[in-house]
Amino acid sequence: MSSVTYTLEVLEFQPPEDALDYSSTYKHVGFMEARFRTKKDAVSYYDRHNPHMRSLNAHNTWVSDWDPKTHRAYVVRVDIDVQSTVPPFDAADAGKVGANSYTAKYLK
Repeated sequence: MSSVTYTLEVLEFQPPEDALDYSSTYKHVGFMEARFRTKKDAVSYYDRHNPHMRSLNAHNTWVSDWDPKTHRAYVVRVDIDVQSTVPPFDAADAGKVGANSYTAKYLK
């Protein structure tokens, strides 16, 4: 049995410079310092910390809408041990960094 875990990729919405241009893009910001055992746990964590937004999986894509306050959007991704650079929504949820290790809490 494989032990797949998940994390949240953080993107920043880049609105078009011209109001008549409908081709907006997203810029990769980083991966959140958060680990989840299931995709549903990642959605639950996002939803709890963003009550002003629709559910992360409202469109069945595992991608949130972009937040009009922060311009950030979140995507549930398989965690492949990519370096995490974005703090979790709550600092108490961060893992512990050692000299040669990282211990993550599994969040829900």
